[in-house]
Amino acid sequence: MQRTQTPQATQNDRWLTIDEAARLLGVGQSTLRRWSDAGLVPVYRTAGGHRRYREADLLAVLRSETRPRRRLSRKALTDLSYSLYQSQLIHQVTTRPWYRRYRPEHLAELRALGKQLVDLAFRIVNRAVDRTSLIEAGRAIGRRYGELSAAAGLSPAEAVEAFLAFRAPTYIAIAQFAEREEIPTRRVVRLLSELTMMLDEVLLATMQALTGPVESVQETMGYVRNRVTSERPS
Repeated sequence: MQRTQTPQATQNDRWLTIDEAARLLGVGQSTLRRWSDAGLVPVYRTAGGHRRYREADLLAVLRSETRPRRRLSRKALTDLSYSLYQSQLIHQVTTRPWYRRYRPEHLAELRALGKQLVDLAFRIVNRAVDRTSLIEAGRAIGRRYGELSAAAGLSPAEAVEAFLAFRAPTYIAIAQFAEREEIPTRRVVRLLSELTMMLDEVLLATMQALTGPVESVQETMGYVRNRVTSERPS
C-alpha cells in the first residue's frame, strides 16, 4: 500500500520516519523499503516524497505475525555454495590424502551429487511439503557417497572428513545470505537446525553404505561431533 498524499494525523495516529519504523520492526531501512515497494507494509508519502509509516499499522504487523520474510533463493544459495567451495575450500580439500584416492569419474559424480544435495537443502530450509521424500532422497545421496568412498578405499574417519568438507559451503552460504538479507536470527537458527537434521541422515546413510549395516556408527558420530564443534559457522 503506497499513498502519495501527506498523511493527516488523527488523535490516535503517530507517524514514523523510515528510520523509526525500521527500528520498531527490527530490520534495516533497505529491507523496509523492499517490503513497502512490494506492498507488504503500508507506507505513505509526504508531498516532498518522504516515506511515513503509521505506528498502528506496524504494530498490527508485529501482533499478527504477518511480518514479511525473505525466502532463500535457490540460485543464490547454489551460487554462494559453489563459489565458496571454489575460492576458499578447494585448496584445503585437494591437499588431503583421501581426495587424491578418488578417481576423476568419482569426483565428477561427487560434484553432481553435491549439487543435488544443495537443492535438497534449499527445499528443506524453505519448508517444502513432502519432507519424507526429501529426506529419503538425501539418504540415497548418502548411500552413493558411501559407495564411492568405499571404492576409493577411504576409511570411515576419512569419509566423514570428506563429507564435512563438501558440506561446509552450504552452511556458510546460508549464514552469509541470512546476514546480507537481514533474516532474523531466530529463523536462521531454525533453518540451520532443520538442515543439520537432514544432513545427519545423509551422513548415517554414507556410513552404512561404507561399513555395512551391522557395524556400529557410534564411534564415527563421536568423531563428527568433534569436527562439527570446530567448523560450525558463527
